[in-house]
Order: sequence, then structure tokens, then C-alpha cells
Amino acid sequence: MTNLKSQAISGVSAGAETQMMTKWPSIAAFGAGRLIGQLMASIPARIVLWLPLAGVGAALYFIQKVTGERFTITNKSVQRWTGLGGRMIQRIELADIATMEVTQQSGQEYFRASDLLLLNAKGDVAMRLEGLPHAEIFLENISKARSASKEVGDSLKTIAARKSV
Repeated sequence: MTNLKSQAISGVSAGAETQMMTKWPSIAAFGAGRLIGQLMASIPARIVLWLPLAGVGAALYFIQKVTGERFTITNKSVQRWTGLGGRMIQRIELADIATMEVTQQSGQEYFRASDLLLLNAKGDVAMRLEGLPHAEIFLENISKARSASKEVGDSLKTIAARKSV
């Protein structure tokens, strides 16, 4: 499956890449899921729609787990993996992320989900993480991992400079 190992203290290892956080998107990553969110948010008497849409929502949830994706933050990168296959689809180094933005498509608000855009130095979208529940928390964890990675790199440079003197 994956070659990432969990650590006693998240993100702390001697030079190896370690997993810090993994998150699965909600059904709001799918167009059909966003449509369910729009319907549920627009009708005051939600109970009328709840039963018929529950089956569709459960089916989308199952499809998401089998054929969807999951997102992982490590101490060196943000990665996109296949749901159950364990194959990495995309990877972006923490140092290559210039800025991050949270955007919300119509229908995602019902699920408290958003899309997280990771932008490179040119302002291009390097990675789009769709349908993340509470995307702000994932953004904050990426930000902390970026800061920690930079501080560790700076410390290693300082140590290397001392050894050469």
C-alpha cells in the first residue's frame, strides 16, 4: 500500500518522509453530491427529501471510498492518493506551495466542505483538493508543516555551516 510510516510525534523523523494527516473528501467533491447539498439547503422541510436522497448519498459515499481519492500531508509534501488502491496520483513539495486558497462551490456549504487550491509561485493552481470537509483545518495543517519544514531546513544549514568552520 503506502510507504509512509506513522510516528509517535507527528512529522518527527530523522530525514524520512512521514505522514502527518490524511483526509478523505466528502460527497461534495462530486457534482451529484453538490446537487444534493443544493437541494437540502434550499428546502425548509428537509425531511421530505432526506429519505429519498439518503440512498443516493450512501451510494456516492461508497463510490468515493472505492474509486475516489484521499489527501495526505507529510513533513515534506502534500499528496493525492487513489482511494483504496494505494497509488499516488500527484505530489507537491511543501516548498513549492506559494499560497493557498479555500473556495466553496454551490452545494458544498451544506456539507461544510470546500475546495482547497494550492498555488505555486506563478499563481497557477498546482493542486486542487476538492470537497474537503472543514478545508480550513487542512490548510492550517499544511501551513504549519510548511513552517516547520522551513525551520528544520534553516537549522540544518546552520549546523552544516558550524561543521565546516
